[in-house]
Formats: sequence, C-alpha cells, structure tokens
Amino acid sequence: MEKQALKELLKSIKNNDYAVPEGVNPYELSLVMMENIGDIDSELRDDLILYNLFKWINEGILSAKEVYELLMIAIDEEHLLKGLGNINDSVFARTFSSEIVAAAIYKHRKAKFISESDIQKAFNTVLKFYNEDRDVRGYIEGKGWAHGAAHGADALDEFARCEEIGYQGLKLILDAIYKKVNVNYYGYIHFEDERMITAVKAILERKIIPTKEIEEWIKNFNKIEKTGRYPEDLVIQFNVNVFLKSLYFRLIDKPEYEQITNTIREVLKGISRFSEC
Repeated sequence: MEKQALKELLKSIKNNDYAVPEGVNPYELSLVMMENIGDIDSELRDDLILYNLFKWINEGILSAKEVYELLMIAIDEEHLLKGLGNINDSVFARTFSSEIVAAAIYKHRKAKFISESDIQKAFNTVLKFYNEDRDVRGYIEGKGWAHGAAHGADALDEFARCEEIGYQGLKLILDAIYKKVNVNYYGYIHFEDERMITAVKAILERKIIPTKEIEEWIKNFNKIEKTGRYPEDLVIQFNVNVFLKSLYFRLIDKPEYEQITNTIREVLKGISRFSEC
C-alpha cells in the first residue's frame, strides 16, 4: 500500500475510535503497518501505526494467533534487530518494534497464549537489542521520538512481570539496565530513567531476587567508568545520578524498600560532585 494511502486509512480508523472499516482485514492491515513501523514520518509511525496496533492488540481485534505472529515479526532481523549497533534511521524500526513486543507480552500475561520457549526467544532478542544498541537518542528533530532506552525498557518491564521469566532472567534485566544507564555519549533528558525504573520496580515487586543482591546491584553504580575526557565523564555521572535519584524517590514511601533506599542514598553521597558543599 502506498504510504499516503496508508496514512489516510489509519487516520480514518483513528477518527472512528479505531473501529475496523468494512472490507478491511485487520490482520492483513497490521502486516502492512509492521512493514512501515520504522518509517521516519513520526505521524505515521507513532500517532497512527503504533497506537492503532496497541488498540487492536489490547482490545482483542486481533486474535491470539495473530498477536503471536506480530510478535515473531517484531523480533526478526528487519525489525528489532534491523541495523543493530548503528546510529541512523534504522533506530525507529528497532525501538517501535520493541513496543509491539511489549504489547504482545502484556496481552500474553492476561491470556497465556505464547509458549515458554517463544517467550524465552522474544526475551533473548529484546536483551540482545537492549545490550547492543548504541542509538539511545530520545527525540530527533524532524523525525520525532526514537527513545530506544525508554521503549526497550517498556518491553523489559513486561518481561519482568511475566511468570515465565525467573531469577536468572530478572538478573539479566538488571544487568541490561545497568549498562544502559552507564553510557557516556548521550545524556538522558527525556525521562528515560523513569521508564527504566518502572522495569526495576517490577522486578522488586516479584520478590524473587533477595534484597542483598539488589543492594549489591545498586552499589555497582559507584563504579563509574571515567575516561578522563570531557564531557563524557560528566555525561555518565549525570546519567547515574539522575537514575539513582529517580529510583530513590520512586521507592522512598514504601517501608519494605528501606534497606534499598538507604543504599541508594549512600551511593549517591559517594558519587556526588557536591556532597561536601
């Protein structure tokens, strides 16, 4: 389908509360949307394709089998892994496909229609994407949101809540988030920290990883890898500070996390440039 025709069709669907038009097969149209989910046109990619697929997945317009098929497409070489490692327009295919993964796993958690082996396959692919993708840009002028660190965290959040993911998987999520926070070439200014923390909080709520191990994970943020170069060292310190402060305030009102918040406070004291001021 020609791009402009697709936009007009999706606009009419959006304006009609996402109802399926007469004569349109929703799954076949979903496949067309997946072909275009990495388009640099933010209106098509974000406002129309992503929201339409969210609606149709969440509201049962697409069957469980169809949602499964979209998940398998989302994790393939032309979507979640497309151009992995490059900092260019391929980022949009990766980051928006990760949101389709998140939507599919959310649906699975409610209806249980994906096999454990396929959950693990999707999980491993998301981890590969999150660990190896260097393009963490948030908003790109003229092209809209890429938001790899945030969108990937949304998918990890869903896996963190998934009963098929146990202790080892949850530890891998923590490791991936740790690495994503500790980047020195991009400063997170678009609330990426909050989306990553949502995944961390989901892990805490599972109560599978002992508190002592969570505390050790937090203490590792004290090991900021400095290069001796400016502004790289300042950027990574900023990212770690913002993440830990946000995590602290997300947990401070919950008495069950007192040990964890105490640990966060101590680490922040140790890494602050202004702790003695």
